[in-house]
Amino acid sequence: MSSDWTDPSDGNTTPCEAVPDVEGASPAVECCIDNLDSESRRAIEASDKSVDVRYCLQRCGRCYKEPFFVVDGEAITGADHSTLLETLESGVTHDA
Repeated sequence: MSSDWTDPSDGNTTPCEAVPDVEGASPAVECCIDNLDSESRRAIEASDKSVDVRYCLQRCGRCYKEPFFVVDGEAITGADHSTLLETLESGVTHDA
């Protein structure tokens, strides 16, 4: 499991590069640090999924409103980040 807790002072606040469209490749998963509470951070750290935690994903309205991840450039939402991680682990990468 790897989580990148990006420091805004390092200037690296752009989205990560897209994952090549290769069968079986893991999706690129990002989330905004301001969208996480301490329980969500622990869930991400305990997960086997690679989640790139960024300072800002430029989705402030959604960030303020609900938990979300950006998966391969598309936002998915859920009741909480633990639920979103379960969704990713089941292989679903879009809103139902």
